[in-house]
Amino acid sequence: MDKNELCKKVSAGMLLVTMSLYATPVFAYSKDETVYSKLNSEGNSYKTIVSTHLKNTDSENTLNDMTNLTNIKNTNGDEKFSQNGNSLIWDAQKHDIYYQGESENELPISCSVKYELDGEEISAKDIAGKSGKVKITITYENKSENLININGKTQKLYTPFVVVAGTMINNKNNRNIEVSNGKVIDDGTKTVVLGVALPGLQESLNISKDKLDIPSSIEITMDATDFEMGSIMNYVTPKLLEDEDIESFDGLDELYSQVETLQNSMNQIQDGANTLKEGTDTYTEKMQEFENAMGMIQSGMASANSNYTKINDGIKTLNNSTGTLNNGSKQVADGVSQIETNLNTINEKLGEVLVGTQSLKSGETELITGIDTILTKLNGIDVSDNTEKITELTQLVNTNKATIEKLTSATTLLTKQYEALEDEQAKVQVKTQIDFNKQMIQLLTVNTQAQEQTIATLKATDLSAINELKAGLTQVKTGLSKLSVGTDSLTSGVTQIKGGTAVLAEKTGELSQGANTIYQGTTKLAQATNTLKDGSSQMKDGLNTLDNSSAQLLQANTQLTEGAQTINDGATTLADGIATFNEEGIQKICNFVNGDLKDLTTRAEKLTDLAKSYNSFTMVEDGVESNSKFVMIIDAVKKQEATSKQEYIVEDNNKQN
Repeated sequence: MDKNELCKKVSAGMLLVTMSLYATPVFAYSKDETVYSKLNSEGNSYKTIVSTHLKNTDSENTLNDMTNLTNIKNTNGDEKFSQNGNSLIWDAQKHDIYYQGESENELPISCSVKYELDGEEISAKDIAGKSGKVKITITYENKSENLININGKTQKLYTPFVVVAGTMINNKNNRNIEVSNGKVIDDGTKTVVLGVALPGLQESLNISKDKLDIPSSIEITMDATDFEMGSIMNYVTPKLLEDEDIESFDGLDELYSQVETLQNSMNQIQDGANTLKEGTDTYTEKMQEFENAMGMIQSGMASANSNYTKINDGIKTLNNSTGTLNNGSKQVADGVSQIETNLNTINEKLGEVLVGTQSLKSGETELITGIDTILTKLNGIDVSDNTEKITELTQLVNTNKATIEKLTSATTLLTKQYEALEDEQAKVQVKTQIDFNKQMIQLLTVNTQAQEQTIATLKATDLSAINELKAGLTQVKTGLSKLSVGTDSLTSGVTQIKGGTAVLAEKTGELSQGANTIYQGTTKLAQATNTLKDGSSQMKDGLNTLDNSSAQLLQANTQLTEGAQTINDGATTLADGIATFNEEGIQKICNFVNGDLKDLTTRAEKLTDLAKSYNSFTMVEDGVESNSKFVMIIDAVKKQEATSKQEYIVEDNNKQN
């Protein structure tokens, strides 16, 4: 049942003029209460009167009732009653009893009224007579709270009261009249406004407002001129759901079982899709491996074909070259004989070289002895380098020049002082110092010149040639020593070569025999290579055929691999789609049925029980069927000068005609 259907059902059922809501009782009498409560313009209750109808279905003479009302009076007849505390005994005389009394009990539904003018909140007193955009917000609060066990958990549920609010607005001073969650009926001169609220039902059903916003307030808006408003009547009853509404939930047990079967079956389908995907993954992977292997085979065959072409060409070249090889082997045999003759000649010449090396060794020894004698004499000559002396004299010359410069500056200063002095004795002393300085300058100048001449002489004297000669002789001596070692090695080598050539000459005879054997072998090789050439041509033709066949096989396998990938993609899409369908569809449906729907069903059943159990606003005798309904009347908003406080007379709407 959605929000609009619920509002229509409640509006139709609650606005019945007779307000007769319950079935014929099975007890001796039944009790029907109508609670009238006067509310001020802010929604606060200030007077509550309860009108009670005792239906004497069995025409009893005496009816026993329970009540906590005060100021009780019979409103339709002269039947008397006696009271003992909360117990009433009516002398019914087979009649129905109608009585009313006052109550201090808290109403199960409270309300607050807020007034706004052009978007600003304003009191009821101050808005009267004003003009502008008026909004009246009536907010209801359910006070009938109950702790109920819902699927093993204690939950807070409110007795399911429905509130139908109605008022009549004059069209003369008001236009653009609207109401939230209700209906506006305009007959041209006046507008009837009806609104519905179900306070506490949102919390009782545990439904979020983004899924279903169940109203707990009513808003009335209008463009008003000289604003006034009549009373707002609020009819409240706990009869929200009929028994037939709850009976529609009886088939849900079978639905829960079917949902579980649906979920299990869907899980099996998803498992099968995953198994199929895993199989196609493996198949695609192996097909890819096979394709890679076929690629390697094709590449290898192409390479083998290409390389065997080279081998075949080589065999042809070999076959063509065997004749040349045969001729060459004959030339080798002839050459070996000539080598033997030449080796004998070389052996004789090596004997002459050996005699020459011995003479060279003797000359080297005599030359080294002569160099040692010269070096001994050169070492007796002092060939020290003059660089250090030149450096010392240069430093001394620089020092003298600096001293001369200082003495010259001092003499110049003393001369100026001398010219400025008037004391003769002081002038004599200064003059003596000036003369001494000049003598020192002259001596230092002469000394510096002599030192500079000495430096020039030292620089002109070059003794490095002696050192160079000594170094050169030393290098020559070292070279001769190495040469002597080399001469020894040469002598040894020549001796070894001479012995080797003798052996080599001896072996050339054997080499000649081998060359003849090679010549004979090349003759046979020429015959064999011709046979190899014919076989290689046949091998080349076979490789060409195999290469072409492997290329065709690779192409077919590539197509097969692409098909396997397409199957794998389809299996993946199927598995993903089934998983998404299971997660986003089946699981949500099952979770809703087993969770939200099951919880909602249980809550609706419990709310129906609460509605049935709320049977009296005051008190009721055990075993007596009873029901209660409420009429809350919000005071009218009138200009102060136009009205005085309105008094209401509550009439019994349950009188029989």
